[in-house]
Amino acid sequence: PQDRLVIMGQSGVGKSTILRLILGILPPTSGSVFFKQFEVSRLPRRKLQKIRTQIGMVYQYSALLSSRNVHDNVALPLEELTDKTPDEIDHIVEEKLELVGMTGVKNQMPSELSGGMRKRVSLARALVMDPELILFDEPSAGLDPVISSVIDELIISLSEQSKVTSVIVTHEMDSAFRIGTKMAM
Repeated sequence: PQDRLVIMGQSGVGKSTILRLILGILPPTSGSVFFKQFEVSRLPRRKLQKIRTQIGMVYQYSALLSSRNVHDNVALPLEELTDKTPDEIDHIVEEKLELVGMTGVKNQMPSELSGGMRKRVSLARALVMDPELILFDEPSAGLDPVISSVIDELIISLSEQSKVTSVIVTHEMDSAFRIGTKMAM
């Protein structure tokens, strides 16, 4: 089984900052962050971009582009970072939307979706490059308890199906204990 590390703590203690350090968006003031054998903060820009293609990110409030429909939001990393054909991209997008239970909404705009649906689309986008690691920043923020538990179950099943390691930042105890195989406070 793949590990799901839950990072817990109160608001403002640096949980989301850890995700930015892993992605190389912020340099550490001390210490080192390694992804595989690479020290993230010492990588040249091109190598860092290559590493980032192996890391999926699900942002706290989904971070979907309001001007692009669901299909185009999910396709974005493939269009920007690969040389796949439009047909190949369509196939991958369909596959990832199906994986998160969102078939049939590819032509809808983010504003037409509920919070839980936007979160699923964001998850499909994070999976589209077949990453080895997925980072989740407060995956159930702003969702009602029922939808939160649905998202938790989705994270668990996807990490097992896709053989992907996950790091989940949350301050919600129920979620943490449901999702985590390991915990850090």
